[in-house]
Amino acid sequence: MRSVKTKKSIFKRLQHNPIVCVIILLLTVALYYQLPVTDDKFTVRVISVIDGDTVDVLSDNQRQRIRLAYIDAPEIGQPYGQRSKQTLIALVKNKMVNIRPLNQDNYQRTVAIIEVDSMNINREMVRLGMAWVYTHYNDDLLLLSLEAKAKVNKTGLWQQKNPIAPWIYRQSKK
Repeated sequence: MRSVKTKKSIFKRLQHNPIVCVIILLLTVALYYQLPVTDDKFTVRVISVIDGDTVDVLSDNQRQRIRLAYIDAPEIGQPYGQRSKQTLIALVKNKMVNIRPLNQDNYQRTVAIIEVDSMNINREMVRLGMAWVYTHYNDDLLLLSLEAKAKVNKTGLWQQKNPIAPWIYRQSKK
């Protein structure tokens, strides 16, 4: 219980210290544009958007399903589910994107980071409040900062009084 009070007091102190806030903001922006290095990147066209965290791409004339790594967007039946999908459509549909595959999930989808013109789309969806950080699988620490900022600013789905995370929503539907 004591550690919770300590965390709150730290955040309160940060709110009243503009220099620290500016430093944190600058670090966040710098990290946001830093791209992880990998040789496994390939470029494809997004041909359809399934929902806020899944797209289909055309690779070597074959459709391939890509799941955005580290994030979980609201399900289509949830509040902000359609908005999340529409946001992803605006960001990637019919565009050439860079895919950095990380692994495959249980549904045989390629789990990847998607970039358009050096913008990390996974991070952008969280920054816009259109997806949660999927903390169970997250390796991208900047996502947590982007999500916290979206919450504080009540951006996107964080405008709701009590947004329900997609993994909880899916469990309730079983």
